[in-house]
Amino acid sequence: MNILKRIFIILFIALIIVMIAAQIVSSFLLRPFLERELRQIFNVPVRVDSAGANLVRASFWMRGLSIKNPPGFAEPYALSARTVSIDLSILSFLTNQFVVTRILLKDPQVLLEINPKGESNFNYFAARALEHFNRFQLRKPKIIHLITNYTLEKFAVRNGDFQLIDHTEPERKWTLRSISFSLARMVHPTDPEEVLPTAVFMNATIPGKEEGQVLVLGRMNPFVPKKSFDITASARNLIFNQYSGLMPNFPLNFREGTLHLKVKALCEENQVDIHYQVKIDKLKFSLKDQNQKKQPTVFGVSSDTLAHFFNHVQSDQKPFEFEFRVTGNLEDPKFNIWKQTEQKLQEVITERIDGEMKTLENQALISKSST
Repeated sequence: MNILKRIFIILFIALIIVMIAAQIVSSFLLRPFLERELRQIFNVPVRVDSAGANLVRASFWMRGLSIKNPPGFAEPYALSARTVSIDLSILSFLTNQFVVTRILLKDPQVLLEINPKGESNFNYFAARALEHFNRFQLRKPKIIHLITNYTLEKFAVRNGDFQLIDHTEPERKWTLRSISFSLARMVHPTDPEEVLPTAVFMNATIPGKEEGQVLVLGRMNPFVPKKSFDITASARNLIFNQYSGLMPNFPLNFREGTLHLKVKALCEENQVDIHYQVKIDKLKFSLKDQNQKKQPTVFGVSSDTLAHFFNHVQSDQKPFEFEFRVTGNLEDPKFNIWKQTEQKLQEVITERIDGEMKTLENQALISKSST
């Protein structure tokens, strides 16, 4: 009994020594390995300041990750993050499942850049990642063929920043700050008993004279041919004149105005129903080209009429509010959510402006007749 006890103690101590040694070795070998693999995937310079692993918890981490922009783009970096950590499920290795319990990015800085040729750095990275994945599928080890189920329990971003720079339209810049984002429970292939397995959440601020707020939450099923989701999104305190660069072809300049928006999007097996609620406070315009003889139309109304309505007719004390729905089948090739939304928006705004202008004309006629 004493001999067995001694053998057990020796084996236990040896196991601890091996794990400590492996932990120390991983801190030296993991960083260059991760840099090399990421370079091969994206074909751009990648730097990792430090990396390590926790063999007991089956997790590894990177600190000071930076991925450079590809050639042809002006900004130096496409992505940087203070910390990236990935946790795996040890028990899943004993089954035919591969479970990632968490992927966490802390303080990431993400840049979407469009160069003067109209090419996007995101498209470059997506193409490279897809090419690498397809090559891996052809030569993946036999043991991976035994895995029939993949699960990501949580993907999260803490305190992230996102920036859009479009060199085809120099004024088109957009920034989101303090982003909190998460996806919970992504399963492939999908369990038919789980209708909407994946939860999504995002909260972000938009810097400016007044901080805007964006919130998205809901559930969806991303891995089925017929799409299903239940998403609620809202935006508050979006100052129009801060985003003029996002609409370079809009024929009016925004002088004032604040947008509050709520969207409820439901979809069941490609049958989509989207409800928009819009509230606009103190919207004021100026014409971009006052000498133009025939002003272009906006939402079915001439731009000078639209500017006159919001500058002189619509009361500052009364918000301009309206709502509308867009419904259709995502399988229908003639159905386009963005075009349908633009058309409905045009119909609602035209109807509202015409109605209020006619009301004012009728009130003027009544006052004249009474005198």
